[in-house]
Amino acid sequence: MSQVVHSYVISVSIMVLICLNVCCAFTPNTNEVETLSTTFFIDSESGDDLNSGLTASSAWRSLERIRQTDLFPGDEIRFKRGSDYTGCLIIKHSGTADNPILISDYGDNRMPAPSFTNPSFNPQNNDFGNCIRLKGDYIIVENLYFHHTVAELDIDAGGFLIMWELGAVYIDKMAQHCIVRNNELYDCGVGIKSYGHYAKIENNYIHDCNRVLKKWNWGPIGIWLGADFQEVSYNRIINYSAVNQNITWGPNSYGGGADGSAIEIDDARNSKSNISIHHNYSSNCQGFLEVTWTDVEQNPEYKNFLIHHNVSDDYQQFLALWCGENFKIDNNTIIRRKVNENEWGVFNITQYDSKNIIRNNIIVVENGVRIFNTGRLERAKPSTIIENNIYWAAGGELDIGLEGPGKGFIISDPYFSNYSRGLEPADFSISDSSCAIDAGLNLGYTLDFSGTRIPKGLNPDIGAFEY
Repeated sequence: MSQVVHSYVISVSIMVLICLNVCCAFTPNTNEVETLSTTFFIDSESGDDLNSGLTASSAWRSLERIRQTDLFPGDEIRFKRGSDYTGCLIIKHSGTADNPILISDYGDNRMPAPSFTNPSFNPQNNDFGNCIRLKGDYIIVENLYFHHTVAELDIDAGGFLIMWELGAVYIDKMAQHCIVRNNELYDCGVGIKSYGHYAKIENNYIHDCNRVLKKWNWGPIGIWLGADFQEVSYNRIINYSAVNQNITWGPNSYGGGADGSAIEIDDARNSKSNISIHHNYSSNCQGFLEVTWTDVEQNPEYKNFLIHHNVSDDYQQFLALWCGENFKIDNNTIIRRKVNENEWGVFNITQYDSKNIIRNNIIVVENGVRIFNTGRLERAKPSTIIENNIYWAAGGELDIGLEGPGKGFIISDPYFSNYSRGLEPADFSISDSSCAIDAGLNLGYTLDFSGTRIPKGLNPDIGAFEY
């Protein structure tokens, strides 16, 4: 194992003496010790674990070499583009706010991003199909490619406590201030799972998983949160849905036939607050967001979530909110034209007197999809505060449902740029004839979905886009 060389900061006075060629003996001040960051290079094709690992031309070959290495603030682990790895890399060390530990790429940008997979699921060996598991603070994971991780577990593979360990990238319970950004995740049963306080999950492309997680009652999940003080932003989550008649949630459940989610929040052992979900795009997922209320515990305290400037074109629901109060759901553009085996409307909010707030959203439906669907639980009287939304049925009859339409509503075609195509977020931006222009409440937001300043006119626009 190579040794990382650390340098000492020498006081200014000593430097002056050296410059004057004055020789004297001295003892270094240990309070002035500074570590130099080190970059480690890994190349699964041409590397060698007997190398130093300190340059691209002397790269290591395997994950095992990094597992044996102590990391310090500012250190970097660089994987060569075009290389690939199987198994789990656990990072136990921590960076600092000024000097995070970085896990990233190097090499020719024309080559594919470094590739990671882990099809193994063996809880007895603490192997949960993770590719990278973060146990330290201030760690950044960026510019990597994860694929074909664990899904389709047997029915007896374990309950909640085991399943909650899944995730191609996993931020562990004690890790704080970690960032997962600019990665691609393809066909991963769970893309990114985070228990880390102050985690940021941003600008990732998570796509195409149609496998169940556990036969037959869980579907795939793009981003999965189990703790509070987290931010999920600027991600694209595409085609996360499993459809199968065998899917059921137990003998007393009313859901079945399909499951999955772009984003999910659960684990009732932990109360949660201050989660921000904004500027994300999801399409063909089995719902944009689901917040559960019972698993190993019941009725946790979930409050003060902020869900804004997202664009959703999904199945099942935009928001399934089984638990939570004082959520602000603002300036989203919501398309509910896709229907499959499980249908919950646009908003499925089922608490009592939770007073969540829904404002400045554009909601376009087809196929008779109900907008406010609170009828699934008899006790559901959520007292939702609904204001200043645009509703439109692009096909069929408009079914507002049990709670809406609220104050200051508009029922009109929002005139999207290219609704008939509807293949990317820009298709759902508003055109110059839209009733959304200057019609929004000023809620203090500064940037729309595409980064345009808010407001451009006299008032903010309704929906995720400023014209």
